[in-house]
Amino acid sequence: MISAKIIAALEGLVGKRSVRNADALRAIHPGFDSRNFDAGLMVTPNTSSEVAAVLRLCNDHRIAVVPHGGRTGLAGGAASTAGEIILSLASLNRIEEISPGAQTVTVGSGVTLQALQEAAEPHGLTSGIDIAARGSATIGGMISTNAGGMEAFRLGVMRQRVLGLEIVLPDGSIMSDMAQVTKSNEGYDLKQLFIGAEGTLGIVTRTVLKLSARDEFTATALLACPSAAAAVALFAQLQRNRSLRLLRAEIMERAYFRLAVEVLGPPALAALADAPVYLILESEAPDQQTAQTSLENALAGGIEDGLVLDAIIAQSESDRHHIWTVREDSDVATRAYPDGYWFDISVPLQSLQTYLDRFSDGTTALGNDVRGFVFGHLGDGNLHICVASDGDMPSREAVKTIVYADLKKMGGSFSAEHGIGLEKKPDLEAFVDPVKLSLMRAIKKTLDPNGIMNPGKIIG
Repeated sequence: MISAKIIAALEGLVGKRSVRNADALRAIHPGFDSRNFDAGLMVTPNTSSEVAAVLRLCNDHRIAVVPHGGRTGLAGGAASTAGEIILSLASLNRIEEISPGAQTVTVGSGVTLQALQEAAEPHGLTSGIDIAARGSATIGGMISTNAGGMEAFRLGVMRQRVLGLEIVLPDGSIMSDMAQVTKSNEGYDLKQLFIGAEGTLGIVTRTVLKLSARDEFTATALLACPSAAAAVALFAQLQRNRSLRLLRAEIMERAYFRLAVEVLGPPALAALADAPVYLILESEAPDQQTAQTSLENALAGGIEDGLVLDAIIAQSESDRHHIWTVREDSDVATRAYPDGYWFDISVPLQSLQTYLDRFSDGTTALGNDVRGFVFGHLGDGNLHICVASDGDMPSREAVKTIVYADLKKMGGSFSAEHGIGLEKKPDLEAFVDPVKLSLMRAIKKTLDPNGIMNPGKIIG
């Protein structure tokens, strides 16, 4: 347990109101992982200097620190245990500067994605990245997990959005690399080490991000496609279409789509033709009429080419909302099958049809009661997979063998956008090149020789 002397020292660094014990934490939702507050002690520094002071104290006394953002992570990256200290970045929530001309923003790591989006909107700008947990996910957490989202195929993941970072290292020193430009060749790009590191090397306290022009006039469609290969071909066709700008392309396999529309409705979506694959497409044009007409014309071509079986094009904001709810309320599968196994993978688009066929055959072989639900981001091949059962669940290892089959050989990844945390550590050891793992361990040992930063996560 953390001694009273250390707690008093922490209170001296950040103030008594910024140190919460287990009783106080019970009044706060722990987030997606019930283990997040198991340490029973949380410190919430108010400045980068206070973060540095806390890390310096903890490093001197060999006390483990678990950084917390919005606690929306799905891989156990914020889980804590007794004897550790949770360090929340919630108070570092200031949007310092927006530069509309340069399309950049400087923010504290505790700023939520939604707050950033709302601040950028009056300037005709957007964050360039969007995820369903936008209301609670913080920028620091998204950087630490290298979050992706729906627009990654055209605007990149967080790794491509970050221009500059301020990092507090385990010994309390602060590395300031707050460049506001894209071109900055100043030796090793060290900030990239901390993007996706899940707080195992240091703590992100401030950042400079690239912003993008806000989508103005959009058209949205829900499509039924005869195959994943057809969906990929249509995506490529629309990417080449100069009369529209494709913004989002989301894929849903039949079982997931049918479950979602059955639970969420409305009936008009359920009436869409039965198909192996469904897509949600959204495009942009200079005005609303052009956006609608351009998408309609493009999809007419897709129908003629046999790439589209049926389509619903949103005629109102209400229609658009219903379409996106089917995709964004992905917890529908969790609610229906709370014991299901979840995976987050990436598949190269040229192998998507082959992968889905093998996955379907594999789950079928596990038994008639086994169900596979697949949805995700078509543009970058990121699939979210749930394997569940109406009867007894198969072993997780048996399911994992099917989900990961030939994935590395195809050039894919077992971990797409949710990080490694605790949950995927065994998979990291099994699938990642051993030389790469050795280099990761060497970096960890160099930057965090006492092993205080988010221990046990990634390679811990």
